[in-house]
Amino acid sequence: MRYKNLEISWIFETDLTNMNAGEGSSNLKEIKSYNNGLPYISGQSMRHALRQSMKREHKDDFKCTPEYPCGDIENCWTCDLFGYLLPGQGAKRWSPIKASPALGQIRYPITTDLIFRMVEDIKCPECGERIYPLAAREGGVKEIKKGSNLECPKCGKKFEAPYDIRQAIAYKQLIKNIYKSNLSVDLANIGLEEVPKIENDKLEGVEEIASISDEEKLKRIVAILEGVYNLSDFAVIGLQEQYNHRLASVLKLHEDGEINIDQFTSVINDALAMENTKIFVGLIRGIIKNEDELIDCINELESDNFVVCDGPKDAFNQVIDWLNGDCDGSS
Repeated sequence: MRYKNLEISWIFETDLTNMNAGEGSSNLKEIKSYNNGLPYISGQSMRHALRQSMKREHKDDFKCTPEYPCGDIENCWTCDLFGYLLPGQGAKRWSPIKASPALGQIRYPITTDLIFRMVEDIKCPECGERIYPLAAREGGVKEIKKGSNLECPKCGKKFEAPYDIRQAIAYKQLIKNIYKSNLSVDLANIGLEEVPKIENDKLEGVEEIASISDEEKLKRIVAILEGVYNLSDFAVIGLQEQYNHRLASVLKLHEDGEINIDQFTSVINDALAMENTKIFVGLIRGIIKNEDELIDCINELESDNFVVCDGPKDAFNQVIDWLNGDCDGSS
């Protein structure tokens, strides 16, 4: 495979959500924010969402978890694609997938919603009946502490509450927004391990060990693309022979919901100036306020190396088709 870099920059819109919220000092789940109120979703959360999306379709290829890595990059997608740290073995791997935080672009107001966790049924240790504990409490107490007396409505036997039982009330912040996110994939390092080259007890450089076939590498790249495309309403996808993050700044929205056309054009032209760069773009209507101006700009840029697609899904599918052709020599 001649391409070394896959860069995906995309925009997605949400209604009222509480994505990747932090824990406040009280009973409030606070939205993570920056720049005086703009929400964001951490890069770690975006990587987790991608990993879970991929795992749903390729469960058997994820042999371990990030908390307990196995270090087998040849067979385990968790360790190969998302990296690992094995302190006991002095081994680590940098992830070839780099995900930026998803940054909210528009300063919408925040609203607050009530969270009410109902008391769950518990099992009577005498007759096995599942009972609503508040109906079995003595004297109408508001809270049932561990060890409090309960009486089963079915068999009449008394028993002690196994744990504190109470209804929990909390609040969470909600906000709607348009988020911008970026993902860079170091294609050359998928399935590739670097080890020290020692000769005569001296370090003589680094030796690269290819652990997987081109077919297996392509399978993993396609899984990454398929894991991302369901998240996007507007996607710009670049294939490049040089590893860089040039396209990460291509989608810049003003707080009024309009995309920065000058920056979009400048970044695209700069990326296309690099030899053998291929860019695919797909847009869902109704997300960008100045979409007519943007579409005119996209159509003017259309060329052999700047492919205008029928929506984000078509863009991802065309990238997959192009990579398949590149690997079998037909492109």
